[in-house]
This record gives sequence, structure tokens and C-alpha cells, in this order.
Amino acid sequence: MHKNSVDELMATFMNPTVFTGVKPLFIVAEELQTLEHTGGVVDAVWVHIEDENKTEFSYITKFGVRGKILDRAYYSEEEKAPFKGRLALPVRENFEKLSAFYAIKEKVNEVKSKRHALSHHLQKDFTAVGNLLAEGKEIFCFKYAEGDWKDPFFNIDMDRPYAVEVSDQSDQERGRYRLRHPAGQVQKYTLKETFYGYIVGSRAEIDGIKLKDESYKQQIRHLREEAREALVSMEWLSLSDERVQALVNLLPEHPFESYFKYVKKGDERQVNPPKHLLKALEIMVEKHMTSLKGPMGVHYLPIDNLLYLLHEIVPRADALEALKSCDIIHEPPAIILGFEGKREAPPKFLVTAAQVVEAYQHFPRFVEACERYLNEAN
Repeated sequence: MHKNSVDELMATFMNPTVFTGVKPLFIVAEELQTLEHTGGVVDAVWVHIEDENKTEFSYITKFGVRGKILDRAYYSEEEKAPFKGRLALPVRENFEKLSAFYAIKEKVNEVKSKRHALSHHLQKDFTAVGNLLAEGKEIFCFKYAEGDWKDPFFNIDMDRPYAVEVSDQSDQERGRYRLRHPAGQVQKYTLKETFYGYIVGSRAEIDGIKLKDESYKQQIRHLREEAREALVSMEWLSLSDERVQALVNLLPEHPFESYFKYVKKGDERQVNPPKHLLKALEIMVEKHMTSLKGPMGVHYLPIDNLLYLLHEIVPRADALEALKSCDIIHEPPAIILGFEGKREAPPKFLVTAAQVVEAYQHFPRFVEACERYLNEAN
């Protein structure tokens, strides 16, 4: 294992964000490994143990996203046992094992990509079938199916290939062809209406694709076992462990309850910073983060976007300290309904562009950057 990869993982994992301003206290086993899932972890900057039996808890990540670990029957006792209370301390020994886990998980995703690429062997341009037959190509069509969504061929019946035979020109012009059913009978079909796609090649090629698919599945199963061994080998603690209790008992009611000075939108102080610096900040935002410009121009800025925009100009620690003098609008997490179900978007922390300039004008490099953008604009 490379020392640099572990150091990089630790630095990334432990880096605080504007959403909470504090470093993670725990590693949470958010998703346990099963036959179908590799598993996954998240950070937690705040934990609240829900029940007296100490089997369930709520947590908040450094991005302000809430989560909850419930003692339900989703996982078997065998799957849950090695993870105890599903909390681990962010210490180097655990990061070494977590780094190995991520490396294996990346390999799993690479094999998954190769497996799903197998479906690219199927073509769907049925207008080309006539020319391919004229060239003497062997073609097999496949009907639609309803299989396991994790399978690259989940909506394709790969077990029953229909061999395409040369048909009358008039039929071909209407997209109709004679196809030989796997059982032997021949029938005319309109390809586009009946079939998902086709393969240009022999039955041997179809068998080869299936063999590759099975080989990839075996690789994924083997890698998942390795990933489980790496994750299980971390030191997972029960919720009653004194090390967990010592941290949880000292936590505030909320991880960022007093980090900034919060106000309601519209109640922020009106300030009058140098107009040329304010104009320069607006130019920066319009150039690099166009989506932040509203109908009335650049007014409210999300702090995380602001820190990223100026991270090479004002050091993050200095920037956060300066922002403590600003009025911050906190918009709580929002529930978003989408194709993949319900999820919670992180909270937003907004500050007016005018207050940013008021606070940042004391940084010489910020002023220099503003002057440079103004000169370029002129």
C-alpha cells in the first residue's frame, strides 16, 4: 500500500467543509456488504444515539447531510456482526484499511464497466440489416425481456437468438424479415417492432459474450469478498464503547450551531464596500460560475462556491475567519424527489457579495486579483 494514497485519503476525509466547519469524528459504515453491494462509508461530524439499547443513531456529515442508522432486518446478523455499532474512529490504522477497500472498490467498478460494455455488441439500426445480409453476414436478433436490472442484458433475451434469413425485397423495404426461431420454426417479423437489437456474428460469438459475462461476474464476486475483508478489518466500535461515549457526550446539539452569525434572508446588514472591488468580484463570478448570476446580477453567493472560487487567492482558514464577520443566510436541507427516489440535498449557506468584499478587502491578494480582473475587462 502506498503511503501517499493513505495520506491523501486522510487529508481529504478529515478536511472540514463550510457546511459544518469541523473535522469528522467518526467513520460510519453507511452501507454494509451483501452479495449485491460492495458497501460504503461516510464521515460523521455529529452523532446522536437514538435508543437506550444503543443500536440506532443519527448523524450529520461534514457536508451537512443527515443520515440515520436503524436496527432493522435489512441486513442479516452475519452481515451486521463484524461492524458492531457501525462507527470507527478516523485513525491512521483504519485509513490504511479504508484505502485498500477503496482500491478494491475501484477495481469492482472497472470490471462492472467492462461487463456492461458487453451490451454494446448489440446493434439497433435495423435499416442496415438488409445490406449486412447482402454481404453474407450472419445475424441474430434478440427479443425484449425483463430481467435483473444489474445485468447488462437485463432487458434483452440473450438465451433465445433468432437467426435472420434473406427475405423478399418488398418485405425488406417494409422492415420485415424471415427469422428462424431457436426451436426451428420460421416466421416473418417486423424487426423494429418485435426485437431489441441484433448481433452480427455466429452463435459462437454469442456464446463467447456469455462466457465473458460469467467471467466478469466471478471477478466481481471475488473482489467483493476482498473488499469485505478490508472493511471488516477496521476497528469497528459498539455505541456503548467508552471511546464513542466520550466523544458523543461532548457534542453540541448541532455541529454548526454557532459557527456563523445567522440571519433571515433580507435581514442582512447593508454595507458599502469599494464599488470597483464589488464590480471585480461580480466579473469573477460571471466568468467562472455563471449559474450564480441571478436576474438582478450577482447578489447572494453560496459560501462553498465562494471558497472554491477564491481558494488560490485567500487561504481557506483565513477566508472562513473573515466570513464570521458577515451575516449568513442558512437555508436548511431540502428533500428532492427524483428518478432514483427521495434524497436530501445539503443545506445552503449564503452571503451577500457586498459583505464578502467588505470582509475580504483586507487581504492584499484579493485586492490584487480584483484589479487584475478589472484591467482585463477594460
